[in-house]
Amino acid sequence: MVDELEFRRRVYTNPADNEKDLLEAAAQNPDNDAFWQDIKQLDEKLKTAASVPVPDDLANRLILKQTMREFNQQKRRNRWYIGLAASVAFTFGIALTAWQQQHVQLDQAALAHMYYAETEQPHANTEVTPQLVNAKLAQFGAELDTSIGHIASANYCILDAIRSLHLIIETPEGRMSVFLVPDHDKPMSNDFADEVYQGSSYALHKTNILVVGDKDANIPAFKTELKQYLKFSA
Repeated sequence: MVDELEFRRRVYTNPADNEKDLLEAAAQNPDNDAFWQDIKQLDEKLKTAASVPVPDDLANRLILKQTMREFNQQKRRNRWYIGLAASVAFTFGIALTAWQQQHVQLDQAALAHMYYAETEQPHANTEVTPQLVNAKLAQFGAELDTSIGHIASANYCILDAIRSLHLIIETPEGRMSVFLVPDHDKPMSNDFADEVYQGSSYALHKTNILVVGDKDANIPAFKTELKQYLKFSA
C-alpha cells in the first residue's frame, strides 16, 4: 500500500506515472487524487510555457534562453526537484524581464538576478579556466588574478537591458558575485541590500562593478581584495 508521503514523492517525480499501486492510492483517497490532478495541471502549464515563442527583442530572448538551459540541466540531474523548481526559475526569468523593462536601478537588477543565479552553471559545461575568464574580461580592458579564488562561472547576463558579465567566485566568505557593467547613465547605489543579499558598487575605467554576497558576508573586505586582483589597463 502506498502511503501519502510515498504517493506525493512519486507524483512529484513523474506526474504521468500510471502504476497500479499509485492508481489504487488515488482511487482510495480523494485528497491524493486531487493532489495528483493539480500536479498534472502544473506539469502541462510548464510544458506550455516552455513552448512559448521566443520574444523578438534581444534582452528577453537572452533571458528566456538562459532560463530554459538551466531548466533542462536541472531536469536531467533531478526530475522531481525540477518539477518544483522549474516554475520558480521560469517565474524569476519573467520577473527579471519585467524589472528590466521598467528600467530599475542597476543594483536592484543585480539583486533580482541573484535569486535566479542560484543554479547558474558554466555554459555548455565548459571548464572555467583563467584564460576563459580573462578572455571575457578583455572587452572591459580588465584582467583578473584568479588566485583570488575558484571561479565557479563566468557568464554574460542582462542587467536593465545592458549586456554585463557575471562572475561567481568561491571565497572563504562563501560565494561572491561580481557584475561588470559597461559605463552608462543609469542610477546605481554605492551600497544596497534586500532581505537575503547585500552588495556594494564602484566605478573604474568606464566600468561599473557590483559585488553581491549573502546577508552576513563581509562585502567591504572582499571589495577591497577584488580591487587588488582585478586590474584594468590604462
